Amino acid sequence: MKQYKQLHQDDTYMTCPSIYVIVVTFNPRVMDLFNNLSKFCASVNKVFLVDNSDDSLICEQIKSKAKNHSNIFYRRLESNNGIGSAQNEAVRYLIDNKYGDDDLLLFFDQDSYIEKKQLLNLANHLILEKKKNRKVIMLGATTNSSDSEIGTTIASHIISSGSIVSLGDFKKVGYFDEELFIDFIDFAWCWKAQTLGYQVMMDHDVFLHHQTTGQLRTILGKGIDNPDRLYYVYRNLIVSLKRYSPSFSFSFGWYRHLFMKAVFQIVVAESKKKRTVMIVKGIWHGMNDVTGKYK
Repeated sequence: MKQYKQLHQDDTYMTCPSIYVIVVTFNPRVMDLFNNLSKFCASVNKVFLVDNSDDSLICEQIKSKAKNHSNIFYRRLESNNGIGSAQNEAVRYLIDNKYGDDDLLLFFDQDSYIEKKQLLNLANHLILEKKKNRKVIMLGATTNSSDSEIGTTIASHIISSGSIVSLGDFKKVGYFDEELFIDFIDFAWCWKAQTLGYQVMMDHDVFLHHQTTGQLRTILGKGIDNPDRLYYVYRNLIVSLKRYSPSFSFSFGWYRHLFMKAVFQIVVAESKKKRTVMIVKGIWHGMNDVTGKYK
């Protein structure tokens, strides 16, 4: 157990459980990856680096640099079964090796980080929120650098990167849905938690540096997705809503969002034919529960 400063008016100290970071990588820029890890690596108990990369040279570079950090545990997976499967691999290791239910899991993408002081604040804030409300199960950092809100608020979902949850609470909800492969895996977990009576929250006082290796291209202020990713976006959202949606009205709002997104992606962005094909395939496969890696 480590003692971290509690950032509240009484300026007291509280005991914080061990923090284990889980990072999934896929052919990352190795220097950028370890630059991100350096922001917080020394302040957590261990970093589980689960590698989905299919480039052997990159894998060797990651493995070599990981050896320079005593608290980085590197594991290269034999096959890429998606981000959810890789995250679950690390969680299973913790469970199989009898880590404590109070230990905290903090998830990051390969291109994300939280500054050391704010990372500790995030852990503190989760513990404080859980003391006030036992239904709170996960807390996520904001990605909005101009976020004007203060404190924490209940959210319908948060992204996996920059989210923190105790191992015991994670087990109550269950593993990430590996069948989705990529996209909406984090939202699906949050929605599943809500159907079980739990709440997830956003921490507006902790900022997640996200997509540090490049921002998503935009047109008219809206993100332009890679055409291949559109398949997963549409398929996985439909599958996730069918499996975990809290209500009909909730699903309806998302389906309306999908429709508007399709209009924008097809009318405004380039590669219109490919975008149309991938969206239609995603919708069809989602309706027919076709999951896994796109073939």
